[in-house]
Amino acid sequence: MTRIWKLSLIAALAAGCLPGTPATRAVMAQAAQNAPRVHSETNSACPSQENLNTALAQASTLMGQARFQDAAETLNPLAGMDCDPRVTLLLAAAFEAGGDVPKATDVLLQAHSVWPSNNSIAVSLAREYLNAGQEDKAAQALAHFHATASTPQQELEEAVLVYFAAHQLVFAQAAAETAYKSYPSLHTLLLLANALQLEGRYPDVNRLLGDKRKTYADSPDFFITLAESESDASIYPTAREDLEHAIALDPKSHQAHYLLGYVLSRLNQTDRAIDEFHTAIDLAPDQPRTYYQLALALRAKQDDTGEEQALSRALAIDDHYAPAQCEMGRILLEEHREADAVSHLTSAIQYNPRSEEGYFLLAKAYAGLGEKDKSDEMVKRLLLVRKENRATPGNKSETPSPSNEPERP
Repeated sequence: MTRIWKLSLIAALAAGCLPGTPATRAVMAQAAQNAPRVHSETNSACPSQENLNTALAQASTLMGQARFQDAAETLNPLAGMDCDPRVTLLLAAAFEAGGDVPKATDVLLQAHSVWPSNNSIAVSLAREYLNAGQEDKAAQALAHFHATASTPQQELEEAVLVYFAAHQLVFAQAAAETAYKSYPSLHTLLLLANALQLEGRYPDVNRLLGDKRKTYADSPDFFITLAESESDASIYPTAREDLEHAIALDPKSHQAHYLLGYVLSRLNQTDRAIDEFHTAIDLAPDQPRTYYQLALALRAKQDDTGEEQALSRALAIDDHYAPAQCEMGRILLEEHREADAVSHLTSAIQYNPRSEEGYFLLAKAYAGLGEKDKSDEMVKRLLLVRKENRATPGNKSETPSPSNEPERP
């Protein structure tokens, strides 16, 4: 099941943690206060600890007054001395708040080379890289990150986000577990559940959340997360009940309606599924996956025109959306339009190189065009990808990898 950045909890967390937001600047300023007071005894140019604290207090006051440039000017002379990591964190926050993100990143990068094991600096630098779409660099910034019971909750949560983006799921789980143990709440509980879900450990999620139904009986996010893992375990009737409860709590939850549509389609309640997908589209019309799932439901109703229209809407929103490209290619193959199918199927495997169905259909399309060499090459790639998919962590059994199946919630 494709889950990266799917749940509303993750989206909300990312929105509050990434650079450029008021929350981020507040977090960086707080990190400056929480960072260890490491005063250099070897650099004689460093001012006394008392003078450093005075400068930090002055800069913090200026930040609170939105005088970001003045705060930066106060701290800038101290930053190059590498006397105290708190100076760097607050200076980076001032630059970022003033709109100079590259300079904030440079300051953090320099500080990270001096204090590579400082969690606050590492997380702040990783956040900058993540916001720039540089997931690998973000993960590298956390190479020395060490989650402990005393690590601030916000830093743990941001580390989890970075690990999610970099697909370092074991590290994400470890940080999420520490966050939940140190700061137990619904928020950290669901973050841990998300980490386990991304590893394909839905039985563990069901055990983790199953005993807490009464505790969080008024939380739609709780029941949506639980229902998703129940769906993974093919416990569709229970998932349906939990999603209906979530919708009763929050009728405007796109995620709940979308997942309910998927579950109903698995229960062969196609008409109800179509209704739920339409509701989800009304609530969030910019989600290609909803149109894709609607297309599959319409296919089950033998509504070919409706299916093609839904797929076209999905691709109009995101032409990189591999499941819709693959399904469109399948339709064109059935219509004996092999050349058109090749275009869509080539895009499908480009955007999802692990799609077994994409290679299989592409081999058929080339065979239909009489291009035997290309067809044989696709068969070879199919066999290689199938072997790789079976060896994927979290897929230790001989069951097909999620990448082979139609996209799920």
